Amino acid sequence: MEKIEESLRIIEENLPKTLEEFKSLGLIKDGIYKHLEFAIQLLIDELSELTEGAVFSYGDIVSELHERGILSDKDKENMEFLLQLREIFIYNYDLVNDEIAFRNMKEYTEMIRSVLKTLRRKRNDRAASD
Repeated sequence: MEKIEESLRIIEENLPKTLEEFKSLGLIKDGIYKHLEFAIQLLIDELSELTEGAVFSYGDIVSELHERGILSDKDKENMEFLLQLREIFIYNYDLVNDEIAFRNMKEYTEMIRSVLKTLRRKRNDRAASD
């Protein structure tokens, strides 16, 4: 979970104040996108450790954890969005719109932190019951 927070910190520290600056960042902008993708992937990996049955897709992980009450409706919605965003970064990078991404970057990091908070709470509950 530390690597997720580290990626989010790197994004926040390197995100400029204006769209024009963001568009001109070149490789730094690509690095911001890569850290966002990395944070999402690490979050998926952490969530997959909580699954009990066989899962065949990342969507299955989210569905199972939602059905078991681990993820709230809002966390489920956030994760479904983040999964789609990750797919765009990996398979359709040319579809990334810098203006939309810049405008929503804070929301993306907040979504990740919200699910991360749920994950930490669940891990703490498990540790307390062991």
